[in-house]
Amino acid sequence: MLKTQSYFDQIYAQGNDPWGYDQRWYEARKRQICLSVLLQPEYDHALEIGCSNGVFSEALGQRCRQLLCLDGHAQAVALARRRVAAYSHIKVEQAWVPEALPAQSFDLIVVGEILYYLSPMELKQLMGWLDRHLHPSGTLLCCHWRHPIHGFELTGDQVHQSLRQLHLNHYLSLKDPDFLIDVWSQSGLSLAKQEGLI
Repeated sequence: MLKTQSYFDQIYAQGNDPWGYDQRWYEARKRQICLSVLLQPEYDHALEIGCSNGVFSEALGQRCRQLLCLDGHAQAVALARRRVAAYSHIKVEQAWVPEALPAQSFDLIVVGEILYYLSPMELKQLMGWLDRHLHPSGTLLCCHWRHPIHGFELTGDQVHQSLRQLHLNHYLSLKDPDFLIDVWSQSGLSLAKQEGLI
């Protein structure tokens, strides 16, 4: 965790939006794709793991009755809290994963570009938590950058390959040259089946 803390200290020393979430079309497009592949128009209790400065949190919050956002870095948490301050249904907490994960279950869990900062053992631990804490009607969405990150063992492709071992029903994969998105559900039913179209 000390290596990860130091890495993010350096990242946030560059400014409040080091990845250009507010400026880059790449980021805006990726957010829109993530929101478009969710399996329900609205969720009751959602969790975002790795909220950074809260840009996606603000958009995701429009699809949730309650949203809990987690990030391990204090500056990220402060920025996210400032960004979503007008939304009483969005809460931001500082927590490093997998050490500090909530005890409750969620009907939406979003894991955004954070799992390659974990060790393989930590990833396995978090996967066990995901298996146990997705509500029976729930959706899990994971999105990760595909290019190498200097100083860390895992890549986005390796993370998503590992995630295939989850004891959940894999719903879809989207493979962009730059990022991966995978969605799982508990029900195993397609959206058309859920809505009685087939």
